Amino acid sequence: SAISAAGGSVNLFTATFGLSAIDSASPDRHEVYDKSTSGDDLSVSIYEPKGTKGPAPTIMYVHGGGWIAGEPNAASSELRELADHGYLVVSVEYELATLDNATWQSAPSQVACAASWIQTNADALGADMDRLAFWGESSGSNMVANTAGAAAQGTAESSCGGKVPAPAAVIADYPAFDVTGLYENAPTGPGAGTGTRLFATSYTGGTPEEYPERYAVADSVTHLEAPAPPVLMMTAMRDDVITPSDQLAWAESARSRGVDVQTVQVPLANHAYTQKAKNSIGSQGHLSIAEAYLSERFR
Repeated sequence: SAISAAGGSVNLFTATFGLSAIDSASPDRHEVYDKSTSGDDLSVSIYEPKGTKGPAPTIMYVHGGGWIAGEPNAASSELRELADHGYLVVSVEYELATLDNATWQSAPSQVACAASWIQTNADALGADMDRLAFWGESSGSNMVANTAGAAAQGTAESSCGGKVPAPAAVIADYPAFDVTGLYENAPTGPGAGTGTRLFATSYTGGTPEEYPERYAVADSVTHLEAPAPPVLMMTAMRDDVITPSDQLAWAESARSRGVDVQTVQVPLANHAYTQKAKNSIGSQGHLSIAEAYLSERFR
């Protein structure tokens, strides 16, 4: 199967009889790391590693939701499972876009701030900064990839200042790397592309014709220069939100620029296939593939 070929595994008994809500766990604690542009606290949710002695491999997780929705603990059961496997998981709250508040600058700089906050507090957190990964899903993938690429080049802009660490690896689930494509290649048919285009226009404040420079900043291909960190990209091949061909085209562009990209094409899967239930085939598959990838990168 595609899962086993990519180094993952699935327990079919658990996938049949062990299902539970994807948000059924809770973080160990919350910490305020910054303020939003309106002055509200922004927090990280921290999932403590189990059975780890000394500094732990660390995952900064950034949720999806088209930049306009979602929250840090929507996939809490998966984040808890990663912590149970020895990872320190730090899930980031960031400012969400509205029709009146385009966040194409503020949200990525808050993600970058969260990364610098992890580095500043690494000793207290027990974070091994040599084994740091950024993990995003959907729109979150866009921001972690862009932050990682900019951090590797020393150009990442953090809302709270400080140096932004470059991760050893990036994991991207069904990523919104091509924001211009998200608008231009939205699903066709009556009303089909309305929501997808709303993601792009809310984030940037308008259309590609109105704000080409904003779309250029948001598009992940802009941030692709070696030594950008290696990327594991998992693409749902029946994704009806983010066109699979756009995701795969980004991977080819990245490779052509010297970036190490491993792609996993998940057949028969739609967008957010990982988040239907804890222990679902999709959830087990992508977690096991990602953990196998990280174990190689963190040697």
